Amino acid sequence: MTLLDRRLLFIGGKGGTGKSTIAAATASLAASTGKNVLLISADGSPGAAGMFGVRPVFDATEVEVGLHVLQIERTASLDEFVRVQLGPLGAVAGPVAGAFSFVADAAPGVGELLLIGKCTHEARTGDWDLVVVDSASSGHLLGELAAPANVAEIAPIGRINRETGWMIDMLGDADFTGIVNVTLAEEVPVAETLDFVDALHATTPARLASVVVNRTRPQLYARSKRAEVDALLTERPAKLTHGADGLLDAVEIGLARADIASAIDRQLRQSLPTGVDILHVPELGVVDDIVDTVRHAIADELPI
Repeated sequence: MTLLDRRLLFIGGKGGTGKSTIAAATASLAASTGKNVLLISADGSPGAAGMFGVRPVFDATEVEVGLHVLQIERTASLDEFVRVQLGPLGAVAGPVAGAFSFVADAAPGVGELLLIGKCTHEARTGDWDLVVVDSASSGHLLGELAAPANVAEIAPIGRINRETGWMIDMLGDADFTGIVNVTLAEEVPVAETLDFVDALHATTPARLASVVVNRTRPQLYARSKRAEVDALLTERPAKLTHGADGLLDAVEIGLARADIASAIDRQLRQSLPTGVDILHVPELGVVDDIVDTVRHAIADELPI
């Protein structure tokens, strides 16, 4: 099973790792293969959904062939939840939602439940081949994914319990739902990723599908040439022009960074659960269309 074979993907990671770009590119890639895709910004800002030149709203808006975007908004989510629960009485959803918001503010996990409920509901309806969620940062995402089970403990019977039941089942189905963590090829972000994976599996029914290592630096030389380069750096000629010496310094720094990236990649492969894919997106610099460029980089890593 590849990443895009699932029906629901939550893209998370620490701020600054590029998770919104990865979410937008993943959704765009899936749409380019003929899937009907919904991209949800769920981190309180336009995020990934806002990277297509429109201001996302709560109703799905088409931005590319097969790709729709929306941004989750609290009041609209409350209205929709109450409308679904009331059925024919949905005309009074607004006032009831206003009253229910006090409960949502006070009861632990209810706000997170509404967010997860919206994402899972969209994946459940069958209108979409894939729902991609640009999630909140790692810590908040853990709380959101754990919310259905936490609320089910508070409400062990009744309508709320029944609603959380199918969410828990959906989140726990690794063929249906996948969690993607975006990190960098640096020591601290990778350590935080491994901590996130441990907490994810300990506190939520969801399972990690993939880690995206963003802004990777490739090996600069083939293994067969590495010994020659190392010798040149070790046995520098006594007389070098300033420019040549500076060039060798740059090569040495580049090799060191590539070595660090390789070591971190090995650490990830040894530490992550079996079956978790590691995808690499290179450091790109300034490009005209970041989403399209990253989309092609992800496509190169996936068997489409």
